Amino acid sequence: MGIKNTATDYGSIAKWFHWLTALLFLVSYCAIYYREWIAKSDFESWLTIQLHLSVGISLAGIVSLRIIWRILNRPPKNDVISGRQQQLARLVHFGLYSMMFIMPLSGYLSIANYLSSGKGQIDYFFIYPITMFENVELFNFIGITLEQLEQPAELIHEVIGRWILSTFIVGHIAAALYHHFINKDNTLIRMTFQKS
Repeated sequence: MGIKNTATDYGSIAKWFHWLTALLFLVSYCAIYYREWIAKSDFESWLTIQLHLSVGISLAGIVSLRIIWRILNRPPKNDVISGRQQQLARLVHFGLYSMMFIMPLSGYLSIANYLSSGKGQIDYFFIYPITMFENVELFNFIGITLEQLEQPAELIHEVIGRWILSTFIVGHIAAALYHHFINKDNTLIRMTFQKS
């Protein structure tokens, strides 16, 4: 298996990006739902939000690299599905990539004013503080403050994370399993590290 995609298979870089992104989203969801449903102490709450936000910042970087890689290295064609299914798959992938980009950005903006005001601090994986951009020219140019962005960003993060992205992820997994167990084609195998 080469590092780049071929006409029929994904390369190792695309596969690593896929599975690393999936793992980080799983950790992010587990951390935030642990905080909401299980955490009893302030320390547990602090620990899980630190983890959730650290993973979110990591996802922003990985997803950015993943998008660049996908633009530079086109995915393989899938000849085992119909034209309509290919259109649907492209639409779903576009939605997933959009949400993978929006989630870290909206998560960051939903707490940026809170953190930049000195009320709290997030340490990236408990190592060093995440810096906030208080006086970014973009905000001055469009006339919006971080405080004004906080509530809309939080709403976007909550709605997409709780309902839309989770639905897309479940649909993505269901489609992969459908192809593997019902259609018995190599759609799922092409994204794993075994030979198709």
